[in-house]
Amino acid sequence: MVKCAGAVCVLLGCLLPVCQRLRMEREHIVQLGALAQALDGMRRQLTICAPPMGELLAQAGRSPEGTVGRFFAALRLEELEQRPFAALWDSAICSSGLSLSREERETLSQVGQVLGTCGAEEQCDTLANAAEVLRRCQTRRREALRGERRLWYTLAASAGLLAVLILF
Repeated sequence: MVKCAGAVCVLLGCLLPVCQRLRMEREHIVQLGALAQALDGMRRQLTICAPPMGELLAQAGRSPEGTVGRFFAALRLEELEQRPFAALWDSAICSSGLSLSREERETLSQVGQVLGTCGAEEQCDTLANAAEVLRRCQTRRREALRGERRLWYTLAASAGLLAVLILF
């Protein structure tokens, strides 16, 4: 009986990191969707009424996703007189806890380069392009997760069974 309980513990110990990794990947996929949605909301606001930058960012920061909301909250607009907006934007990307790939980070950084420095049309185009790139990244990650999930569980279960065989 004790050996059986130990075997179950070993198997669960091998599966737990895989479950955590897959949960983090699912959270990343949701985060990309929330970022794309926030950028689309900013584009719509710019198209409709061209609000001041502070108001635009405050509206985008009302995102339901925690990390995305923290990103917009991390923008320190009070430092705008000492630092350029692009630097504040990049700093917020780094300090907000967004887990982004290099492509995703560069895409989001390009938005910061354009916001407030170009005309409304160019800002809208940049926001639309960035949202589209983030959606493509989200789709790629979702498809990869579907394909890799079974492999990860199989490898973890196999490692657990091998450990059980060796130990018992």
